[in-house]
Amino acid sequence: MSEATTENGGSSDLKAQIQRYLVASGNYEKISDKLGERLLQDGWVDEVRRLITAEIRATNSTNFSQILSKIEPEALDLVSTPTKEEVLEQIRVFLNEIVGTE
Repeated sequence: MSEATTENGGSSDLKAQIQRYLVASGNYEKISDKLGERLLQDGWVDEVRRLITAEIRATNSTNFSQILSKIEPEALDLVSTPTKEEVLEQIRVFLNEIVGTE
């Protein structure tokens, strides 16, 4: 196994461990709920819905994978900087809890 593969595998393992902790502690749901709330407040959900509708009309396709691959980059770009920063801060706080307790 190459060094890059080992690093990626280690990174994947760490990510999985963090995700398991967040789920088990209930923090994953808190972060997810807050993100959903912010995306609704920001109008992101409505804008993505418009993108999906436009894509379906333009391509006459309802294939989820095709539509997702087409709109995902733009949808990610539409997430406001304050929303991204808020969610990242919540994750930092929870990660600090993990580091501080173990």
